[in-house]
Amino acid sequence: MKKLIALVLAAMLCMTACIALAADLKIGAVMLGDETEGYTLAHMEGIKQAAAELGLSDSIVWKYKVPEDQTCYDSALDLVGQGCNLIISNSYGHQSYMALAAEEYPDVTFVAMTGDFAALSGLDNFKNAFTKVYQSRYVSGVVAGMKIAEMLGDGTLSAEKQPNSFDADGNVKIGYVGAFTYAEVVSGYTSFFLGARSVCPTATMEVTFTGSWYDETAEKEGAEKLIQNG
Repeated sequence: MKKLIALVLAAMLCMTACIALAADLKIGAVMLGDETEGYTLAHMEGIKQAAAELGLSDSIVWKYKVPEDQTCYDSALDLVGQGCNLIISNSYGHQSYMALAAEEYPDVTFVAMTGDFAALSGLDNFKNAFTKVYQSRYVSGVVAGMKIAEMLGDGTLSAEKQPNSFDADGNVKIGYVGAFTYAEVVSGYTSFFLGARSVCPTATMEVTFTGSWYDETAEKEGAEKLIQNG
């Protein structure tokens, strides 16, 4: 009985500490885009839902359409000035500017969503975080492979009808439009390709890059280039 009471008291103390921590938390969000762009919208919804779970829906200060340059550092400092003690950015190119701000304000926690050097930075208040996007890329590749296998099976797609869609070895060609040559993108399209090959072993893939995380014109041009290549 005494052990049970001790466990209950410990749980209550932990809950009290978490509530107190949440009450003192003010979140700053540095977003590459805004709600009109899917990638940023997903981050916004995630932050809002997490904040709602902690009762912090009114404790978020947003910075929209922040480019991957000095503007990010300036935005982070402005959020510090507004009393934010947790600042989150959502693009790879924000990382180095977030690290600069973290070095200057050790009592504020900075989280760069995507990124790769927080663990090596020597800064206890600078973090990297990201979902395992390569997993969903793999699944989408499986779906693509299923569709290709279906088209090959029913004769909709064949080397006779669409010779430009097959390479010299008879492999069917897939096109992939990527953003940058960063490891994050490479892991994504590699996973997509492996997913496709798991269903359609004769698939091969060509990748083109836009040089931007979000550029509808460049994305369209990339897709058209790949279509021209079969």
